[in-house]
Amino acid sequence: MPPGGALANGLVAAEVESAPAAPVGVPMGVLIGGSPGLVDAAGPGVARVTERRVSAQLLRFGSGTCQVVLPEWRPAIAVSVPTEQLQRSTGMTPEELRSALLSVVINPEAVHDRELGLRDWQAEVPVARGRRRGRRQVR
Repeated sequence: MPPGGALANGLVAAEVESAPAAPVGVPMGVLIGGSPGLVDAAGPGVARVTERRVSAQLLRFGSGTCQVVLPEWRPAIAVSVPTEQLQRSTGMTPEELRSALLSVVINPEAVHDRELGLRDWQAEVPVARGRRRGRRQVR
């Protein structure tokens, strides 16, 4: 039967060789939700990815790796960060980091955690609540 002719089951026959081959090194597609800027950042007219500072919640503090969540990026995904990197960037001890309010600069259009480009970690120690200075205790 010639290519393009109808088969008994209603399908159309086609030659495999008629499909054009994809050039080597050309991206075949973009992940759903991906940014076109991440596929080929070298091309002219491609939108540049805007970095943004976001809050980071420390889930687990480990001796080698910490697990943090970036609620503004993906609230259900924990991202691994080397503990040494957090301590070096913030200048905090492990005890201070456990209760610190963290923030980091990320690529908010990242599809995977390896595309986040985590940098410029900052931390603040929260102010203790419920205690006032100069308050007297009544006996």
